[in-house]
Amino acid sequence: MNKIKLILLICFTILINKVSSIRYKGEIHSRTPFTQYIGNFCFNDNGGNIIVFLNWDHYNIDTARLLLYSDTIENVVEKVESLSCDTMVQPSYIFNQFSNLSKIYQVKGQRDRYWYLVIQNCEKSPSNLNYDISLYNDGDELNQYLSADQQSVPQAHLFYFLLGIVLILLSIVWIGQYFRNNKLNGWVIESLIMIMTLSIISIFLYSLNWVYIIYNVPVGKKFFEIANWIYILTKNLFFLLLIYAGQGWTTSIYYNSTIRNCINLFLIVFNIALGWSLSYIYDFEKPDIKPYNYYLDSLPGYFSFVAYGLLTAYFIFCNVISYRTLNDAEPIRKTFLKIFTFVFSIYMLSPIIVGIITHFVVDYMKYKVSAILNHTLDFTFYIILMIFYRPTAGNALVTKLLNSYGIELREIKNTANNQEI
Repeated sequence: MNKIKLILLICFTILINKVSSIRYKGEIHSRTPFTQYIGNFCFNDNGGNIIVFLNWDHYNIDTARLLLYSDTIENVVEKVESLSCDTMVQPSYIFNQFSNLSKIYQVKGQRDRYWYLVIQNCEKSPSNLNYDISLYNDGDELNQYLSADQQSVPQAHLFYFLLGIVLILLSIVWIGQYFRNNKLNGWVIESLIMIMTLSIISIFLYSLNWVYIIYNVPVGKKFFEIANWIYILTKNLFFLLLIYAGQGWTTSIYYNSTIRNCINLFLIVFNIALGWSLSYIYDFEKPDIKPYNYYLDSLPGYFSFVAYGLLTAYFIFCNVISYRTLNDAEPIRKTFLKIFTFVFSIYMLSPIIVGIITHFVVDYMKYKVSAILNHTLDFTFYIILMIFYRPTAGNALVTKLLNSYGIELREIKNTANNQEI
């Protein structure tokens, strides 16, 4: 545990080296009166600091303003969205020509609170304005550079990235030292290695996204969306592995059915395509003013709940059929199928469970809860599957199906099928 903490500390030290703060920096050139939304930031319950640099030209110095709106204002998002020179809303704070820009302004609050930044000039034109706004949160060496609704997520991503590497290395050792040497069936663990590799690739991309955010590098939404798509692919491939395992991939020579294979692949491909579409729609259609949320906790995302529910029902149905094909002389496999179906049915419903949980938490906790909870469930069930398919000689799930002559029954079945053709 101390070694893990040391690694995390080193990674964080490298990450935040030469980092300043979250900054909104840019120029505004307008020939007409304007109201421009700049961005938002969530200060935590201990508050934080704002440093403002405004370089107005001499034509605008007495009319341009930086307006700050706190979420203490009722329906603040809708009001800021509709804000214009004709539709005014009393701001929580104003920076103008009389503001002292040589000092650091403190923000205090009793809870995590969103602040929305708007620059407005409604009296004179043309406008040539430069702005540079730095925002700090109260917190440790990493959290102070993040909005409160994002805090703890980078640390979680880094932790699960390292945990994924450990699990992959352990699985590779299992394959090389135990499965092959003891002539055990390692198909499930080999597939799980591929799935966990995709999982840490998506986490790596999420982590890179945090580096870009902290260093104020504009990468847009595409980078984050690629990580989302790989994550959705990974989750559905894990679903596919669970479906095949429940249908007897390593425990029965009769698991392979053309009809089942077609249904399995159709459901998974449909789920992947639906997830990619919904994630894309949510990420690119969501106004920047609204905080990021779990894409399934949205109106389009609710359609995916039905798909996950049907996939779970199909998983249970196929496992019930597999259970009935087992005879009473196979009590170990029957017991496994009961436990396996119950445990992993919960996981297959996890997108719905996470979506429901995030729906009922406050806005500044939604993304944090969904991101950490999803990865926690993923890696918890990766470990559970590894325990089920551990490479021990007495584990019936990894023992090759042999006849009395030591020939694998699956090979006999495949040979017979080829002869019939």
